Amino acid sequence: MKNLPLILNIILFALVGHLYYLNLKKPQSAESKEILPAPSQAGGVKIAWVNADTLNEKYEWLKQQKQIIEQRLASAEKSLQAKEEALMRDAAALQERYATGTMTQKDAEKEQSALMQRSQKLEDEKMRLSKSLSDDQKKAMDNLYSNLEAKLKEISGQIGYDYILSYQRGAQILLANDSLDITKQVLDMLNAQEEKK
Repeated sequence: MKNLPLILNIILFALVGHLYYLNLKKPQSAESKEILPAPSQAGGVKIAWVNADTLNEKYEWLKQQKQIIEQRLASAEKSLQAKEEALMRDAAALQERYATGTMTQKDAEKEQSALMQRSQKLEDEKMRLSKSLSDDQKKAMDNLYSNLEAKLKEISGQIGYDYILSYQRGAQILLANDSLDITKQVLDMLNAQEEKK
């Protein structure tokens, strides 16, 4: 009984040695095939990616949509700025007339109330324009994604990709293999579609 732990240690040592021997006896090529199967042999998933920044810069329809929205924004800002300046001039004129004593307290309060209403209407107009421009941007992006999705489905059917990812520097995909980049093909198809219209 005193030698039981020693005997158990010897048996365990022999078993570990035997397992080690069996592990080394396996051929390396079979082991590597089990760990890293080739996608074509294993029926792997085919993945490609499209550079979102390149689409943003070179997709003609999107550039036109941005230009339309920017023109509306510039026009709205110009109109709102003119209205704000007119409101400020009228407020300064009211203050000057009241300071010189050419109007009564009651008339000044009445005009000040009218100016406050104009100011509130101007703020409401700013909010409406901001919402309208935001809605236009959302609509343009929805159209972009619908158009892009249709073209990507077409490409996926032609080339056989299971997944087409969006790649953008600094986004969630940190590195993308250039050999999987189909941005040019997608961009060519999208711009060709716009030329037909």
